[in-house]
Amino acid sequence: MTEDMKSHDAFLERMRNFVAQDPSPRNPRISTNSSFADRIEAQYQADGHKTWGYVIYRTTYEDETAWTEFMRRLRFWATDSMEFCNGQDVLDKMTWTVFDNKERFDGVNTATIRQHFRDWAETAVRHEQQEPGQVDEDLVSMGRSPRYRYCVQVDAEALKSAVYDAPSPPDFDKDNQGWVKVIDKNWLPRNEDPRFTGRKPDPNMYEEIDGLTKHSVGWVKCPFPSVMTEYYMLFQDPNGYTISYRRPPAVIGYPWK
Repeated sequence: MTEDMKSHDAFLERMRNFVAQDPSPRNPRISTNSSFADRIEAQYQADGHKTWGYVIYRTTYEDETAWTEFMRRLRFWATDSMEFCNGQDVLDKMTWTVFDNKERFDGVNTATIRQHFRDWAETAVRHEQQEPGQVDEDLVSMGRSPRYRYCVQVDAEALKSAVYDAPSPPDFDKDNQGWVKVIDKNWLPRNEDPRFTGRKPDPNMYEEIDGLTKHSVGWVKCPFPSVMTEYYMLFQDPNGYTISYRRPPAVIGYPWK
């Protein structure tokens, strides 16, 4: 055996035995802080919740074949990322809530989806998370769960990007060609947001999106393969969305372009 072969074998052996700092109990090769499964589980347990996962709104109905493929790919990537973390038990607790009603949602804008989601979240948290027989003082709250703070919208442009522009799994979409909209439930236009009361108006003007010319438009383009796990984990942080925000048409996350 040559020295190069010995060195290569030694490297492979080190990798097989590698243990990360603060190793995940599910996969010791990655840290707990890097494990989607560990961090998502920790948050829903801290909130006293039983389930998690983004609510999805379908707002395009012209291509049924593409929609079926979209959902297949979305489930593939959620499963793939959790398999890496050895997090099937966490994935099993995920609820796939999809609002798929052509008469009600075909072609509606983000503002309409936001209002529907606000109304849904008010009652859904107790219906989904509360144990039978809990008394008033023990009622569950939304906590920091992204399930009740953000929702996913799939319009015609997003559907095309995820199914026709992005590569088919298992090939990874490294250039973020596929994306979906993630809507911030609590967003308000700057002139209605009390946090900006008394501040000078933003002098910057941007290309109009949904009638808005300010920097913040209340939603982001989120990478399609990562939305259900990585960005669910990141948006558990109250500042996660704000830190990640990039004004459309830019897609959040790496690569920065």
